[in-house]
Amino acid sequence: MSVRRIRPLTSVVVRCSSNTLATLAVVVLIAACSGPDGADVAGVTTFAPTTAATTSTTTEASTTTQTPTTAAPTTATTTTTTVTVPTPSPPYVPAESEVLRDRKELGGQFAQAVLTYDADATVETQLEDLRADFGFEPDDDTAALIEEAMVPNATNVGTVRYVQMGGNRPDRASLMVWVDQERVSSDGTTSTESRVVDVRVRLGADGWEVSRLASAGGPAVDRPADLSDLAASVADHQNISMPDSARWDIYAGHTTVGMLSRMIEVAEFTDYAVLVLGRGHPYRVFATESVSRHSVGQAMDVYEVGGQLVVDSRFEGSPTWNLARELYDRGTRSIGSPWAFDGFGGRSFTDDVHQDHLHITSL
Repeated sequence: MSVRRIRPLTSVVVRCSSNTLATLAVVVLIAACSGPDGADVAGVTTFAPTTAATTSTTTEASTTTQTPTTAAPTTATTTTTTVTVPTPSPPYVPAESEVLRDRKELGGQFAQAVLTYDADATVETQLEDLRADFGFEPDDDTAALIEEAMVPNATNVGTVRYVQMGGNRPDRASLMVWVDQERVSSDGTTSTESRVVDVRVRLGADGWEVSRLASAGGPAVDRPADLSDLAASVADHQNISMPDSARWDIYAGHTTVGMLSRMIEVAEFTDYAVLVLGRGHPYRVFATESVSRHSVGQAMDVYEVGGQLVVDSRFEGSPTWNLARELYDRGTRSIGSPWAFDGFGGRSFTDDVHQDHLHITSL
C-alpha cells in the first residue's frame, strides 16, 4: 500500500474577520493545547437423507422380505446470529474553512485508523496496518497506547468529529482528534465511546508525516458512586458537550474544583462543546518545557460555542466572540482565542493554534 503523506498547504490566520473496513454483515455460526503560560498539568451442517437397506431374513419355514423404508432426513438445527457492523466512515477530510488543513487531514486520518479495526485485530496487526498505510514507525509507547484503547473480539468503527490544534511549529505539530466509536462485539452487543487522540506530525522531505502517537485518550474510568455534586452537575449539564475522555478526567478527580466551577459559569452563559480537559492534550505546552495547565486540571479547550465552530465564528459579535469577550471582561487570567483583546502578551492572547478553539483557564 502506498504511504499516506500530506503535502504542506499555506495556512491563513484570520483575526477578527468575518476505513479500512467495508460494509459487512458478520454471520456468527454456532459454537476519543494550552496557552503560552505554563501550569501553576453449523456453519450449516446438513446430513444427507438416508435410505435404510432392504433386509431379508430366511428361515427353514419361510422367507420374509421387509418393505423398504426410507428414513426421514435428519438435519442439524442451525442457530445463526447476524451481527450488523456500522458502515465505516470515509477518511477524514477537513472543511475548506479550517486552518492548517494539511496537518489536520493527516492527524485526523491517522487517529481514525488507530480506532478502526476488525474483531480479530490485535495490537500487532494494528501496528502493521499503521506502518503500511502511513509509513509510521512506532516508538516504545505506541503498542501500550493502542492496547489501552482497543477492545478484543469487537469490531470498532471510528468517525472523526473534530480535529483541533494542540500545538504548531513550522516543521511539527500536535493534532488533538475527537473520534467517536461504534463498537459491535462478536455476540452482537453494541456500544459507543469517544476519545481524544493526540497525533504528532512532522514535515518530511515529501510532505507531512506521522511521527508519534502521544495519547489515545487514556484508560476508561467508571462514574464513581460518590461523585461530587459539582462534578456531577458538569458531567450531566445539558449545555456542555464533551468526549468520554474528558468525562473520565472529571470522574478520576483530575479536573480541579476551580475548573469545574468555570465550566458551570460558561454553561450559564451559552452552550458549548469541550474537546479536551486533560486526557489527549500534550502534557507540556507544545515545543516547550512548561507543564500545561490542562495537565493539572486547570484548563479546557472549547471548539464550538452556541452551536457554531470557533473556526467559523472569527468575527465580532459571533457566539465565540461574545463568550471570549465576556470571560476577558470578567477578569479571566488566561484566555486564548482568535483575538487578543489587550494586545499580544496580555491576559488575552492569540496565534495560529488558537484560531479553532478557546483556551479557558480556571483562574
